[in-house]
Amino acid sequence: MYNSKKSIYWFTILEDMGQGAYGQVKLAQYKPPQRGKVVLKYVTKKRILVDTWIRDRKLGTIPLEIHVLQYLRKYPHRNVVDMLDFFEDEVNYYIEMAPHGIPGMDLFDYIELRSNMEEAECRSIFYQVASAVRHLHKVGVVHRDIKDENIILDGDGNIKLIDFGSAAYLKNGPFTVFVGTIDYAAPEVLRGQSYGGKEQDVWAAGILLYTIMFKENPFYDSNEIINAELRIPYRLSEESESLLRRMLSRDITKRPTMEEVLMDPWLKNFDADSSLWPSSLDKNHSRSQSADSTAAGQ
Repeated sequence: MYNSKKSIYWFTILEDMGQGAYGQVKLAQYKPPQRGKVVLKYVTKKRILVDTWIRDRKLGTIPLEIHVLQYLRKYPHRNVVDMLDFFEDEVNYYIEMAPHGIPGMDLFDYIELRSNMEEAECRSIFYQVASAVRHLHKVGVVHRDIKDENIILDGDGNIKLIDFGSAAYLKNGPFTVFVGTIDYAAPEVLRGQSYGGKEQDVWAAGILLYTIMFKENPFYDSNEIINAELRIPYRLSEESESLLRRMLSRDITKRPTMEEVLMDPWLKNFDADSSLWPSSLDKNHSRSQSADSTAAGQ
């Protein structure tokens, strides 16, 4: 069967993993003779916006999301999702990715389970997110939809940034249309101003950091994003609060770059390859999650 053009019929669908604006995500397994598991993102062709197609000499006319992921294959990063392949039929494009943990868990669900997450673990997760975003900016890509649902954790505390459906090339900026999630939109974007992309990613990463640390969003609606003072429910450390306030500065000139974020005192001495990264699913955490899951089922 593998001599023909790749199709969805090569796979057995094992489970649904999520549903988005442009399609679905499923865990799948190759049918014999291969048996490897992959994650398949279905991108429904009729839902792809007119201005998010791109023409490529080698690949033809394809969605910008696939073009960006193909480009990033030349610049891999441990915290950025890897596209293994893509194929299409009359209805969908299919983006084939390696599973990150079996089954893996998004940060939104993880925060719900880990209500007592300590600052060290918050820093571990955020360091990896910041490293991923800095890498994207270095190679000329902006993600534009950084949020907890687009961060996947495996069983050892390692994260990957996923879902490049809103991504773009920096060279095509400044941008005038916001694509992403309103709760993570920067104030200048909500005011209708054009934006370069990097500053929006930094703001969204700041919202993400707040969410990791305090288990809630800092602002409740668009008006608060534009006007309200930043609420700090309780202090974890002066360094973390200082970084948070810098990233959520409404003055773009005072908002740090992702390079500067990683050089901040809260993060700059954090060794990404050391044992400072705690296992997110060690025995204590597993017991906590088990207890939380049991309570949720009652």
